Amino acid sequence: MVKRCLILGSGSSLKEGLNLKFKKRFENEITFSINDNVKFFNSTVYTFGDWTAYASRFNLYKKQPLVIGRYDTHFTHQIEGSLPCPKHDGLILLQSSGKWNGKDSLKKGIYSPVLTGIFTLNLAIRLGFIQIFLLGFDLNSTRNKTHFYEDVPGAGQYTDYEGKLCSGVGKYPSGEYKTSVYNNSDVEIDNLWKPFEEEFDTVKIYNVSLDSRIQVFKKIGYNTLFKILKEFPLEINQQEAQNEIREILTPYNRLTND
Repeated sequence: MVKRCLILGSGSSLKEGLNLKFKKRFENEITFSINDNVKFFNSTVYTFGDWTAYASRFNLYKKQPLVIGRYDTHFTHQIEGSLPCPKHDGLILLQSSGKWNGKDSLKKGIYSPVLTGIFTLNLAIRLGFIQIFLLGFDLNSTRNKTHFYEDVPGAGQYTDYEGKLCSGVGKYPSGEYKTSVYNNSDVEIDNLWKPFEEEFDTVKIYNVSLDSRIQVFKKIGYNTLFKILKEFPLEINQQEAQNEIREILTPYNRLTND
């Protein structure tokens, strides 16, 4: 497998890339799309962290050949009083952990405290990618928006386990972010990502969001990203890449191995 990938978060800074027509540039790249991005991007892999987010978007996820999420007992055991969680053939569920397990992450649990972006980054590293670009990893409000799709009706909404409509988009009237971790201090934000420093000798991680609150990774702008992609072009067969990722993860798929 090629060693480069892009992870598409949902921060407002992603709008800059959209304005620069970056979708066309990514056709020959391996891309991971997080959560509600299944509505907006054609990607190699789609990831989610919360089973309710997956269930709420099932009609979209079921059309995708490769969807990877955090295992939850709701997938394998119907819990009284909660909504059912459907599954589809393209789904892989991996054990997660609030603890950093490094090279043993696939066996012991993928580090993923709170954020799906953390889960996805750790997953990409465990799959062998050594050059990773993070897009839309802001953890703040840029241009008065928290998410690039903030103005799209219904985007970012999901139904929780009780059937109540929820959203992490924007802020409450009090000024607090609806995505609770965004309300953490800058130090707390960086502490979430610091375990990845252990990988820096072998993995290069770039944050393509100059205004991001995450200071752990080197920041670059979109023009620099496009220059790198143009200088080192790839030819990717998306189906072959998906099959290779699936083969690597099949022994750890909680959906089929429990």
